Amino acid sequence: MNAPLSQEQLEIANSASQQQSFHEYLRILGRHKINILLLTLLFAVIGGLSAAMETPQFRSSSLLLIDRDVQRAINVRDDYSSMGGNFEYFTTQFEVLKTYPLAVRVVNAVGAQAIVDGFNKRSKFSLDKLLPWKKEEERKLSADETFKAAIGIVRGALRIEPVRNSQIVKIFYQAPDAQLAAKLSNELANAYIENTLESRLQMVRKATSWLNERIGSLQSSLLESRRKLQEYAEKEGIVRTQGRDDFLTQSLGVLNNQAASAFGTRVSQESLYQQIVSAQRSNLPLEAIPGLVAAGSGNSAFANQFAEARQKVADLSGRYGPEHPILVAAKSEEVSALREYRSALASSAEGLKKEYESALSIERNLQGQIANARSGLQMSNRKSIEYDKLEQEVSANQQIVDTFAAQVRQTAESSKFETSNARIVELAEANNSPVYPNVQRSVISALLLGLALSILLAFVLEHLDNTIKTTEDVERRLMLPVLGLVPLIKNVKNPIDALKFFSSNPKTAFSEAVRSVRTGLLLSTLDKSHRRVLITSSLPNEGKTTLSLNLAQAMSQMNKVLLIDADIRRPAVARVFGDKKPTLGLSQFIAGEAKISECVHQLDGTNTYIMTAGVVPPNPLELLSSAKFSEALDSLGKVFDYIVIDCAPALAVSDALVLSRLVDGVIYVVRCDSTPYQAAQAGIKRLRRVDAPILGVVLNRVGERSHGYGYGRYGYYAEGYYQHEGYYGKDPKTPKKASNKAAGA
Repeated sequence: MNAPLSQEQLEIANSASQQQSFHEYLRILGRHKINILLLTLLFAVIGGLSAAMETPQFRSSSLLLIDRDVQRAINVRDDYSSMGGNFEYFTTQFEVLKTYPLAVRVVNAVGAQAIVDGFNKRSKFSLDKLLPWKKEEERKLSADETFKAAIGIVRGALRIEPVRNSQIVKIFYQAPDAQLAAKLSNELANAYIENTLESRLQMVRKATSWLNERIGSLQSSLLESRRKLQEYAEKEGIVRTQGRDDFLTQSLGVLNNQAASAFGTRVSQESLYQQIVSAQRSNLPLEAIPGLVAAGSGNSAFANQFAEARQKVADLSGRYGPEHPILVAAKSEEVSALREYRSALASSAEGLKKEYESALSIERNLQGQIANARSGLQMSNRKSIEYDKLEQEVSANQQIVDTFAAQVRQTAESSKFETSNARIVELAEANNSPVYPNVQRSVISALLLGLALSILLAFVLEHLDNTIKTTEDVERRLMLPVLGLVPLIKNVKNPIDALKFFSSNPKTAFSEAVRSVRTGLLLSTLDKSHRRVLITSSLPNEGKTTLSLNLAQAMSQMNKVLLIDADIRRPAVARVFGDKKPTLGLSQFIAGEAKISECVHQLDGTNTYIMTAGVVPPNPLELLSSAKFSEALDSLGKVFDYIVIDCAPALAVSDALVLSRLVDGVIYVVRCDSTPYQAAQAGIKRLRRVDAPILGVVLNRVGERSHGYGYGRYGYYAEGYYQHEGYYGKDPKTPKKASNKAAGA
């Protein structure tokens, strides 16, 4: 069992994972860098153009001091109309600045037409001037419409900004006309001060009139409340003296104590009483009640006499016969003692019953007295409550009359010096520097927005892309080793040249990559007696035929290699011969219609031998799964060191599943940035179901759509590393420029 990782090992692994994620992000950005740059520049251009076409806006502000603690003329507002805390007060004043009456004052002072014309100014680059249909929509407004439009502009363009930790407020307007913005700010401040003064004076007049009218009705109400109090006291006979309610409360307490004592006496006698009544109803002897014997003082003596007489009878019964005079006399004494004992018990029982009934009667009597006392106390409380209510009403009316009389005197004295709660600290000046639009800020904002959106779009597209691009994708998705990365061959117009690219261009990145695949293949089949290799892929057009031909050419530099085109349905290997395509091939050899020498053809200039597919049979799968094909492979293995089989895609047909049982290893070709990982997983899953000996994956055509994917991190193939040594681009058959492009792809 493996030992757990140490903390240091875990930190190293976590750091490596984070570094790999960071490199992955950089790789994604590098892949989409052109698109990111173009989209960012597009946003910047749009932002600059939109800012340049906007009408310049000028802002002017005036400073207004609003003092909440200014001396008020009518103090009744402080008592009955307080605005609460500072926040609520200033919020109220801000709303007052936005009201319709103040806007009317401003419009009358500045002029409705001047306001409308000032806010309708447009830049010469504005769309309203550039677009012809915008001009057609303009029309002359009537006087009423102009006035309403000006009111809407004054209220809508107003901005109020309180200065923190002070009572100063900024009133500013932003308009296409700098002079108009300053004039609107100043006129609104003046209108607010005038409106405040008029409102206060109007409140003084209204308050004085209302106080004079109200004080008469209040005096009448005071007299009426006093009359009602006196009538109620006379009707109910209430005399307000101290201690009356205390006497009723004390009496009720005494009765409660007596009732509690009577309740205790009754409860203590009730149990014995119930026993006596039950014994009498059941005709049981009274001496069977233990508590009754102890209740009377003489009961114990009679009980002892009876007990002695009964004991005496018991003693004599053992010595004398039942008729003996002494025993008869003793029994007579026993009967007499029992009679006296029961008579005493009966007397005690009657006495106890009378005592219990008396205690019960006393308890009930006291409960009745308590109920009457409570009723009297409650009635007294109700009358007192009503009396107190009337008395409070008289007191409240008297207080209100006194308050209003004082307010009348104060209003008459203070109405002469009523002042406003606001003053202008600083008048607005025309500011000829536009605050909007800020072209530089707009361009930077659009640039940052475009950069953020383009990066986000790049990551979204990357997330939606399900193709295999890197060796990490192969190892993570397919759980197989990577035998090599084969770059894209560029600037090769003739497909036949790509099939023989290795032999004709040995000093290119493509040829070096094929040699790396060859090395991995040879090392994996060192211990195999029959060296047969099957090359397949998931889907068509993944480059398996090109890889098969070039890999066979690379292997033929050291061994005798045979390439068999087993993709009988769509044979492509024969194209390498150009117009001299052989007519005999695999199908004729298996069918016994031709000899091996007639079906195997050597590729010019190489040690590579090729067996084409031959004539396409009607049943390719049966041909490949026949015993004759297996015997043919055995016989060919005696002649050639290695046999490379180009097979149909694993997902298209079942040829690869059949052939995988006849070979020593399977190379799975995946086209970089094209093959969906789900297709590759499905093809490999089919091969694993038949226990195919999969050697690994070759990531083909790396760099087809962009740089930095999979191959860019393994840059030792690039010609830049070896170019100073003169390794790449010197083959006379291949131009240097074309070779470099193929290597860097």
